[in-house]
Amino acid sequence: MTIKTRVRRNDQRKPEPECLNIALVGGNSAGKSLIKFLETHRLRHFHVRVVGVADLRVDAPGLVYARNKGIYTTRDYRDFFAFEDLHLLIEITGRDEVLEEIMRTKPEHVKVIDHLSARLFWDLIEVQEEKIGCERRLAHSSRLATVGRMASYLAHEIRNPLVSIGGFATTIQNSSELPEMLKPKAQIIIDEVRRLEAVLKSMRDFVRPLKQHKTRYNFNKLVQRAHSTLEPEFKASGLEFVMDLDSEMPDCLFDVDLMLEALVTIIRRLMEFMEPPERLSLKTEVCWDTIGIYIQGNGGWIPPDVLENMFNPFATHHRGNTGLDMAMGKKIIEDHGGEIRIISEKDTGTTVIIELPIEAAW
Repeated sequence: MTIKTRVRRNDQRKPEPECLNIALVGGNSAGKSLIKFLETHRLRHFHVRVVGVADLRVDAPGLVYARNKGIYTTRDYRDFFAFEDLHLLIEITGRDEVLEEIMRTKPEHVKVIDHLSARLFWDLIEVQEEKIGCERRLAHSSRLATVGRMASYLAHEIRNPLVSIGGFATTIQNSSELPEMLKPKAQIIIDEVRRLEAVLKSMRDFVRPLKQHKTRYNFNKLVQRAHSTLEPEFKASGLEFVMDLDSEMPDCLFDVDLMLEALVTIIRRLMEFMEPPERLSLKTEVCWDTIGIYIQGNGGWIPPDVLENMFNPFATHHRGNTGLDMAMGKKIIEDHGGEIRIISEKDTGTTVIIELPIEAAW
């Protein structure tokens, strides 16, 4: 018997995204955030290209960012009206008189989104991304809770015999009957027991909930304290260090000691991949609803296999270090409602990006 099968053919091809050229009227932090969002997100129905940014201030952050990206910038938004392929203007100055002037003078074919609509859509996008982030963090927390219970049990079971081994090794080493040639071997046992006890302590600290003591402080001062802490190491390593701090950084509510620990740990780990006279820079930035801390090394490429396990607490990293310290730093940042990611390329070096929501920080 022959069984006939029907093969469905879908001759309808998915339409190509429509090209949408937009220009921003307003080069503030919101404009910079919008450009970054369009750079990192691929839209389903549109291929969006920012063709211009206008602002009266030549040092406006969105204008400077666009200029560095090779995007056309101007002080007069009416220059955009000469663009034959301009489809959309987004007005984000927040000034009604600017919007009214745009509506009065714009070409008929150019559409306009005003600052209220732009803010509404931005809030909707943030709500959706926050929902996705919460779901991911919830799943991650559930897995960590399981690992934490197992790690606590193993740490307890391992620590008891370790204490006995270390105690007996110390007794043996201090014994007058022990041959002199065996004393170094006993010392090795003692040192290794201490090392394992330190690892177990780090594991216990990692799986336990963090006790935060939040106070109002400024992230610029935090970066300066991190530099002061690491200054002797910078001098010894021969690395150059520069800071670029956002003057509009507000005072926020966070645990200063924990965030300092995380920042110093991350900078110290990045330094391990750098060689003199390479430069490490720390930059802070207020970008709409987010506080950003950027740690950038113009060298110090991190291989993909190492980068993949950078926050793995059970991995062994560069120079034999474990990933517990970096995992703890990531945990501190995420417990403050933030995110951390690392981008490393051979030609440009490594950048660590720490983002904290202002709402959670205030």
